Amino acid sequence: MNVKNSGIRKALPVLTFTFFVFAVILVWCFFTLNHSNFFHQLNVRHFKYTSELSEQISAPAELFSEAHPVKLDDIRQTILNIREQPLDCLSMIGNTERFIMKIIGTESVIDICTRDVQSANSSLAALADYEAGNVSRKTLQDQIVKSLRDFRTNSSDFEMPVEKTVNFVANITLSIIILSSIVVLLFAAFISRAVSSGLTSREEAMKALAESEKRNKQMAHTDALTGLPNRNLLEHTIDKAINMSERNSSLFAVVFIDLDHFKDINDSLGHSEGDKLLVIMAQRISDAIRATDVVVRFGGDEFVAVTDCFETIETIDFIAHRILNAIVKPVKLGGKDVYITGSIGVACYPQNGANSTILLQHADSAMYQAKNAGKNQYQAFDKTSALKQSRKLKLVSLLHHAIRNNEFSLVYQPIVRLSDGVTVGSEALLRWTNTENEAIGPDEFIPIAEHSGQIIDIGNWVLQHACEQCKAWHDAGATHHAMSINVSSHQLKDQHFVQRLEDILERLSLPAKCIHIEVTENIAIMEEQACVTSLYRLSELGVQLLLDDFGTGYSCLSYLKNLPFDVLKIDKSFMPANNTIATTIIAMGHELDMEVVAEGIETDVCYVMLQKLNCQYGQGYFFQKPVPASEFDIYKQYTCTFTEPVE
Repeated sequence: MNVKNSGIRKALPVLTFTFFVFAVILVWCFFTLNHSNFFHQLNVRHFKYTSELSEQISAPAELFSEAHPVKLDDIRQTILNIREQPLDCLSMIGNTERFIMKIIGTESVIDICTRDVQSANSSLAALADYEAGNVSRKTLQDQIVKSLRDFRTNSSDFEMPVEKTVNFVANITLSIIILSSIVVLLFAAFISRAVSSGLTSREEAMKALAESEKRNKQMAHTDALTGLPNRNLLEHTIDKAINMSERNSSLFAVVFIDLDHFKDINDSLGHSEGDKLLVIMAQRISDAIRATDVVVRFGGDEFVAVTDCFETIETIDFIAHRILNAIVKPVKLGGKDVYITGSIGVACYPQNGANSTILLQHADSAMYQAKNAGKNQYQAFDKTSALKQSRKLKLVSLLHHAIRNNEFSLVYQPIVRLSDGVTVGSEALLRWTNTENEAIGPDEFIPIAEHSGQIIDIGNWVLQHACEQCKAWHDAGATHHAMSINVSSHQLKDQHFVQRLEDILERLSLPAKCIHIEVTENIAIMEEQACVTSLYRLSELGVQLLLDDFGTGYSCLSYLKNLPFDVLKIDKSFMPANNTIATTIIAMGHELDMEVVAEGIETDVCYVMLQKLNCQYGQGYFFQKPVPASEFDIYKQYTCTFTEPVE
């Protein structure tokens, strides 16, 4: 019940405090009464021990005569027992008790207990002096008799103030109980009146509450920006469509829509213009679907449409294209026309999922398939593609623990000087065997690591271990040996990469010229300023730069001339060496004063042909497959027995 009366709200703290004070006083009274009762018990014990002492010295003349030895230990223990009672009383009397005693005039209890303790101490001192021979038997006898009289007097005097205290506390307790009862009755009447007043407005309050809950529910299920239903209502919408589809034995689809490059709009025009675009797109998508369909803002630049039942799959094809065509129309933002596209994934019931969770998951997966296929299109859910996406997600998760679990390893393939077959270096190649003992190739996990950002940590691990292995071979005497290390464009964009390599070389005392950094040609390497800057810093450091897989990527000669590459590596796809492209690349390398390394040498015929073309270096299975460092021969010289036939 909502108590509206302000007087009640003000009175409640006062009433609560009053009850609290009464309760505290009552508790104190009960404790005081308990103390008083305990004082009675102590006095009874005091009287008992006083009587015991009286019996022990009932005939003092005989007790201390020559014919009757004095039982000093018994007397001492009895006096100690008598002293214990007033000491207990004094220990229980605090400042509060002293204040109360002062009010009611019972402070004499403290004096009585004090005198009792003093008398006991005097007798104990006389006993000690007697045993030490400092006082006579007569003096001891007089002191004990005197103390006994004091004990009897004190015990009698103790009763009156204790009784007076008990009566005082009892009267206070009774008064508090009566006052509390009166206050309770008044409070009950007060509350009763408040309840009566509140009940008269209960119906109105409940009505207002119901309206408020209705508004809150509506707000909880509505996107504040676009006015569309939000994702809180999505599951219910899909479940409703499932029930209708089962009744009609028909299909329906979950359509997952994501705007392409929406972040660019926010970054270039601002979030306010981005919000305006979302509102426009929400309206366009709503207009593109049928009246019976439902569109939901899933979050950010993502929307989900739940179609009404339909009989053929062509219907969803029609709807998807209508949405794409609606999105692609220009939008006026910031005084100019802005063009944007969308990627759509579709999951149909029942073939692509039996519940809302699976249908959404599969529609989302299909949307990513559309993005990977080039955007501005729609894709129906495909199980094979979904499995690939699922595997990617699994590998991303496993990669997070790969370094910590020591799952990575390096193998090395020799780089051979083709003129004489001498091993002059090696290429470090990364291998991954996960905890399930599954060997995963770099062609599969490296792109995933680049996309997820894990390539930086993995690349640092490779850099560290490859340099350490090169140092170990140098220490073994192969000071000519160079180590080639593959580096991603993502690593080159890392501003700490060059410094990290420099620190490793300095720590290992390894010459920079012994490290060859291999980068694969692509637009990122050639055009991104961060990559270009890193390449020049590496060149200044003294590191050799190799352009890997040349001929398969961007292959722009102007970039090749302007960037500080030292070596070209011919992709293995251009082998055998009599291939025209391979011949051209070798000649171009010579023209640019660059050394050339040919990959993929697998036959002696290829070896001889490359020698004839003056290709300086080569690597491939003809020489050796990649092997662990323990199996690598840093001094091996390869020979070729093939002789080219004379024409």
